[in-house]
Amino acid sequence: MTARGRVTLGVLIDSLGPGLARPLALPHGREPLVGTPVIYDPEEPQAGLDGAVLLVTGRPSAEILARAGESGVAVVVVKPGTCDEQALASAAKAAGTALLAAPPELSWGQLYTLVDALLAVVAPAGDPRGTRAADLFVLANEVAVRVGGAVAIEDLAMRVLAYSTVEGQRIDELRKEGILGRRVPEHPTNAEEYAAVLRADGVVWSHEPREYYPRLAIAVRAHGEVLGTIWAVQAEEPLAHDAAAVLEEAATAAAPHLARINLAADEARRRRDECLGWLLRGIGAVDELATSFGLLPREPVTVVTLGPYAGSADAFAATHAADLLRTAFVAYRIRAATGVVDGRAHAIVAAEASATLLRRIIVDTLARVSERLGGGWRAGIGRTAASVAAVPAGARQAEEALRAVCGPFTQELAGSHEELSAALFLMDVEAALRPKPSLSGEPLALVAAHDARHGTHYVHSLTVWIGAHYDVPRAAELLSLHPNTLRYRLRRIGELIALDDPDTRLVLALQLRLNDATKQSG
Repeated sequence: MTARGRVTLGVLIDSLGPGLARPLALPHGREPLVGTPVIYDPEEPQAGLDGAVLLVTGRPSAEILARAGESGVAVVVVKPGTCDEQALASAAKAAGTALLAAPPELSWGQLYTLVDALLAVVAPAGDPRGTRAADLFVLANEVAVRVGGAVAIEDLAMRVLAYSTVEGQRIDELRKEGILGRRVPEHPTNAEEYAAVLRADGVVWSHEPREYYPRLAIAVRAHGEVLGTIWAVQAEEPLAHDAAAVLEEAATAAAPHLARINLAADEARRRRDECLGWLLRGIGAVDELATSFGLLPREPVTVVTLGPYAGSADAFAATHAADLLRTAFVAYRIRAATGVVDGRAHAIVAAEASATLLRRIIVDTLARVSERLGGGWRAGIGRTAASVAAVPAGARQAEEALRAVCGPFTQELAGSHEELSAALFLMDVEAALRPKPSLSGEPLALVAAHDARHGTHYVHSLTVWIGAHYDVPRAAELLSLHPNTLRYRLRRIGELIALDDPDTRLVLALQLRLNDATKQSG
């Protein structure tokens, strides 16, 4: 049953399925009509919400449900987490609004898309030409019929937002996997192929991967901003002669839908990132914030921070890195709060810092981010915090660890604060000594001056000898010298500086290491 651009609550529940919308309370049964999905904003006046599907992105409460009922909201969708579902259901019944539970792994942007798509089938908006423009799923089917090939509509994160279901049109395994997983499968050619589509002003043929059907693709834009892409599969039969023109029309019709979807996803992401920032800084009711992310307030957690090796990440890159982290943790059923704070991707993970799986997920994510975005990304891991109350300390440690893996004293892609303690110490010493002459002064300056005057290679010999832990035979082998030759050279150096003095050796080792690091970073 439908009426006036709305669907009944029963149709909404049945269309989404029990895996995406689990009823917690239906005070008026399945017959109430529901309409536009809305992202809940506590700072905005609750007006114009009659019949709305209210997506509560934060921690649900009886107060929110009461306000929703007063505003005429038809159904509230929440992610209960560790909240008392029975208490929420009772509050919803008292408020007279239906209550549905969404799974934690489903993003609010995806849920908004699904609800919006269902409603668009009932009351689609008109396109700029004044003709009937259906929702994304109906649009995909219309385009597929006109071009003679299966069609998919995707966002910039390569998530499949809609796809055609025209009988008899063939698709390959790549498209099947994309439909089932709602995301384009990973492939080495993805970055190049998508970049070509996004750069082009019109349609582009894509013949990669070679083992699959070729595709005709176009970028969806609004006011010059790229919002997503549309792809048409060419199977055994060629596409229609006007396929390019059809895709151009489709891109125009799809733009307002994708803009609305992106707006909802951006709003949900902004709220999530804001709450994550509070949790990282220890601001507000941290126990409630942790619970809203599915974390237990008293369980051990570890903070992970990702950033590019050099420079700073732009907003898109940091968001993409955080999304990849979130996807990986969901895939392994690891509870985590992920997002972007201060231009970096962060995660608060319900796992020990030393966990092998955590390190593997981080390294795999770094590889994927670097492959897609470039920049040689790195990750810092804080020490395991006993509870969310200690997260701010873990966040500072993760930032310090990231600084270390981006510095000259380690070659690791990811490292924990504990294992990077030596690198952090050296960085602090180098920073303190950099403006002072002692960094290049005696005893190193005396040896370097001798090399400059007499053409000797004493500094290099000392570097190799100290690097070999003062093992003369090993150092001589590395220098391609006879051990006695190196011993003679060390005696001559001993005439310049007190090489037998342990303090002199320590200072010399630090000077050599720090100056070498300075050259590398330069």
